[in-house]
Amino acid sequence: MSEVWNKVYASDNSFFGEEPSNFAMLCYNHMKLNNIKKVLELGAGHGRDSMFFASNGIEVEALDYSAVGVEILNRQAKEKKLAINAQVFDVKKPLLFPKGYFDAVYSRMLLNMRFSLDELRFIFSEIRRVLKPKGFNFFSVRNYNDQSYGKGTKVDDGGIYDINGFQVRFFAEQEIRELAQGFEILWIKEEYEEPVTLYLVSSRKS
Repeated sequence: MSEVWNKVYASDNSFFGEEPSNFAMLCYNHMKLNNIKKVLELGAGHGRDSMFFASNGIEVEALDYSAVGVEILNRQAKEKKLAINAQVFDVKKPLLFPKGYFDAVYSRMLLNMRFSLDELRFIFSEIRRVLKPKGFNFFSVRNYNDQSYGKGTKVDDGGIYDINGFQVRFFAEQEIRELAQGFEILWIKEEYEEPVTLYLVSSRKS
């Protein structure tokens, strides 16, 4: 799948646009209220949300398994003199950081990639490990109300469909709650963000 995203970012250096996502702006308001200083973004892509956080004084570590996306992000961060360190990384492996290192972890639609349930549980356990006590995990995922749910080719019984070459997992709210063991869910909001329907989730390490 990294080859797919390398091709996407190579053909369009700002595939998701230059402006931060609505979710990033929503999360930043909560970060500001809770004096969050150090954030890890998982699946940062070419970094529009990482750059938004960093431009507002937050120190950002960004991980993505697209070498092209990471190269774009590091180049733009250097040009804009932003405090971002971006690395190529596969989140199915243990995270590179010590226990209790971050105030918050953020991901936008990363968990929609083709991960098994065991891999998703491992990702959540690693997020919990690197968060400080009462640290925040903000994430968004496509849900069953998404217009593409059930379309394309069904890959397996885990709610995963191949849609134009992208293998996408869709989530029910109960699946999110079951995965977020060890976290207190503060809110789950549904939002339509052209062309996808998302659950936006704020949770805190318990």
